[in-house]
Amino acid sequence: MSTVNIDKLLKVLKLMTQIMMESGAEAYRVENTLDIIGKAFNEFEIDSSVTPTGAHITIATENDGERTIIRRIKNRSINLYKLNEVNTISRMITNREINLDEALIKLKELKSEVNIRKGKFYRTYEGIAAAFFTLLFKGGPIEFILAFLSGLIVQFISTKLGSTDAHKFFVGFFGSAIISVFAIIATSIIGKGDYNIIIIGGIMPLLPGLAMTNAIRDTMSGDLLSGVVRGTEAILVATALGAGAGIVLSLSFSIGII
Repeated sequence: MSTVNIDKLLKVLKLMTQIMMESGAEAYRVENTLDIIGKAFNEFEIDSSVTPTGAHITIATENDGERTIIRRIKNRSINLYKLNEVNTISRMITNREINLDEALIKLKELKSEVNIRKGKFYRTYEGIAAAFFTLLFKGGPIEFILAFLSGLIVQFISTKLGSTDAHKFFVGFFGSAIISVFAIIATSIIGKGDYNIIIIGGIMPLLPGLAMTNAIRDTMSGDLLSGVVRGTEAILVATALGAGAGIVLSLSFSIGII
């Protein structure tokens, strides 16, 4: 008879998988973590199949047969802090520094944490990034300042939309549209500056670069389904960014603003 409670181990693995996938981990990294934990308990054999939208985890023992759970993944973002914490907890489990009950408590606390360690000025980060991107496209002081302001506005609106569980497609669409409207109106009022550079600088931080990188890594690791799903999502977000800016620019051109 197993000396480890299978139900508790399943709960730990399920919660660990959910946190990692919702925080932007690659499929192969999650499966590898579960495999390492399984090897730490010699009496278990853990088999898992993870995609960005769900996970199947099976635990097999000689005496108790097989137990399988399915976990649906609905939300996906990037949270390196949570990934690091889950990695620490998994190491503590494999080294027997904590038991499954303690691990479950830590994972539940981690999952419930929101906006952790962003700092007092985290809302300015996107504005700073947008401002410095304008310099890469030969922007001047006017473009730098306006891109910084547009980044602050979009960061605020993106946070509000994110709290309503809005899809990244809509966040990207409205974000790029707002940047375009702000850039056109601001340059028209001031009479100086290139709205094209401001729009490009403001959109750059919104591009799904990390998502596309994870899609490529999953594909190269043999997780084709995960790679296709992540790649499709990244393409949709990039399309939304282009559509939002394109519609605003087309309307502005048609009514003679630009």
